[in-house]
Amino acid sequence: MHRFHNPYGQYGPTSADRFEFTEDAKRVRKYLYEYFLAHGMSPDLATILEDLQLDQEQTWEALHQLERANFVVFVPGTEDILKVPPFSAVPNRHTVTAEDGRKWYAGCAGEATTLNAFLPEVRVTIRSTCPDCWQPVVFEARDRELLSVHPEDAVVHIGTHPKDFRNDWIVTCDSINFFCSPEHVAEWEDAVPERKGVMFPIRMGMKWTEGTARVRLDYDRPANQYVPGAMEKSLQALGANISAWQ
Repeated sequence: MHRFHNPYGQYGPTSADRFEFTEDAKRVRKYLYEYFLAHGMSPDLATILEDLQLDQEQTWEALHQLERANFVVFVPGTEDILKVPPFSAVPNRHTVTAEDGRKWYAGCAGEATTLNAFLPEVRVTIRSTCPDCWQPVVFEARDRELLSVHPEDAVVHIGTHPKDFRNDWIVTCDSINFFCSPEHVAEWEDAVPERKGVMFPIRMGMKWTEGTARVRLDYDRPANQYVPGAMEKSLQALGANISAWQ
């Protein structure tokens, strides 16, 4: 029997420090990405053990390292994989479909804009629904280049302050969405004032996630570390209005 690292229903610290992964953790991370790409879903723990020929303790320790780095997100305090960013293990409003018909769910609007980094030279269609009106938001991209957007005024909205991201990844991811227009964001924020946040055009959203997309396939890179103020500065540099966070 392995030991749970966090109480049921509670997140432990994530992205708190920069550390090097063990070889087992690197293998598991690579395997998870490849499995999602091939099957459009997450493997269960028994499948990871069998395919990688690891024992329970080795697998759980590797997954814990990945969880600490926010490379894997569990339902808090459980063994159930919720996300392997940018992939979501559960259906949600954000789908990414390759031109060959393969389809995945992305963890949030930001992660939907990075998933095509796994698909060089492939045209992908990202479909989502506006939280305000439930109408579709659809755009196409290839190799990080935005090809089309509908509606034209569609935006990315972040309804959680970056300093609170690590408190609850389920809430954080649920609050990063595509909206049909700034007017729809305003209506939404009036109805859900605790989700007042920052918005910017989808084209800017592609630039915002460029750095993350570029290193997705670097399996040797160390763990992510949260740097206070870094996201705010990067969005400001792109021209986004972040006054809601100030």
